[in-house]
Amino acid sequence: MSEHLPEHRHVRLAEIAGTAGVSKATASRALRYPESVSAASLAKVRQALAILGATGQTSSPGAGDGAGTGSGPLLIALIKPAVSAGNVDPYSRLAEILTNRMFALGIAVVHIEAIAERNETLLETILGSEHGGPAISGAVVVGGGAAGVLAGMLAERGLPLIRISNARHDDGISRIYLDATGGIDTAVAHLVHLGHKRIGLAVLRDSAAPARIAGFRRSMAGILHIPATRDQAPVVEAAGGAMAGVAAAEELLDLRCTAVIACAPSLSFGMLEAAQRLRLDVPRDLSLLTVGDVPDADVVQPPLSQVVYDWATVAQSAIDEIRTMIAAGDARVHVDYTVDPDLVLRASAVPPQRR
Repeated sequence: MSEHLPEHRHVRLAEIAGTAGVSKATASRALRYPESVSAASLAKVRQALAILGATGQTSSPGAGDGAGTGSGPLLIALIKPAVSAGNVDPYSRLAEILTNRMFALGIAVVHIEAIAERNETLLETILGSEHGGPAISGAVVVGGGAAGVLAGMLAERGLPLIRISNARHDDGISRIYLDATGGIDTAVAHLVHLGHKRIGLAVLRDSAAPARIAGFRRSMAGILHIPATRDQAPVVEAAGGAMAGVAAAEELLDLRCTAVIACAPSLSFGMLEAAQRLRLDVPRDLSLLTVGDVPDADVVQPPLSQVVYDWATVAQSAIDEIRTMIAAGDARVHVDYTVDPDLVLRASAVPPQRR
């Protein structure tokens, strides 16, 4: 016999449905017969209940293990930087996995987009000190920029948290470091193995760029046995957005690159658009390999070869560690992991055409 969520008489069904972004019928089924709705819809309804402060909320097996929260489920903030128009969120899949897994554990999740000018207000809201915010027990912070700044502010106030990012920061915060430089090594080695010697790198102009550029040039020098100067290992730093990716692609194509390593989804899509404008075929005229997660990389044309992270393992590690930190209380627990990505081969990288 299935376990039913109890009735929530302190909030209206319409409120729950509106907050969850589902229909009233779906919200009703989630409350009465949770097995009859999709996992995504059930997660949205449970999150809505947590946000609305509905009484009688149940928790799944394992809820609160090792971290007593009194009544109600554990409440964790999932913080990401806001994604500007024209950019693609490289962490959308990771955020989805984190959310689904925490809900499966009976943990309520509050999604927060960090914006620099709003960080002070978000800080007080998260901590509940002035704005009546929820009693957040801890936070998982994904990405850098404004989210990284907010992470530092929260850490100073003593909130347990862990960062997941692709740049090393000497802020003393527990972290899972996504080693993109290791991914670039893998990408260079694969492209050289295919026969490419004229390889370019496109990176976003951010705090991770210097390490990625240095790693790229080291890899080019070590694998091709060349000095890897700017002429021999061309690099373009770009702002965010697909149009910046187009400009970066055109510059690297002007430099006669036969293969490009793109370090952001917007840059990958910009490369594809630039190739189309110039009537070049990917991968026949230009091989493209992406370092990092591109949404739907397997269904774009051509399907993109990637160097990607095992998001399921990253998510589970972050959840395990933040629960341990919350349970430890004042006994500080520090985490410092490094995660290397794996090569996923599809159709966008092939040997160079002989001319």
